[in-house]
Amino acid sequence: MPDEVVQIKESSRELFDALSELKKTYRDVIILRKIKEFSTKETAMILNCSESKVKSTLNRAIPALEKQLLKEGYLHENSI
Repeated sequence: MPDEVVQIKESSRELFDALSELKKTYRDVIILRKIKEFSTKETAMILNCSESKVKSTLNRAIPALEKQLLKEGYLHENSI
């Protein structure tokens, strides 16, 4: 159990580090949709934009996050 807690903390730090390197619009959409689990509609309302903008931004943000995680050595090419 303590090993799992350490692993979660390490993963959280890696994710936070990678997110902090993304542009704000990408970071906001990933946090609201994937971490806080808001719906597309709720995210659009929070960010004061259209639902289609949320969807398109998320579709660009996820690959950007994966690229950042790869760059920082937290992911391996074959794990994506």
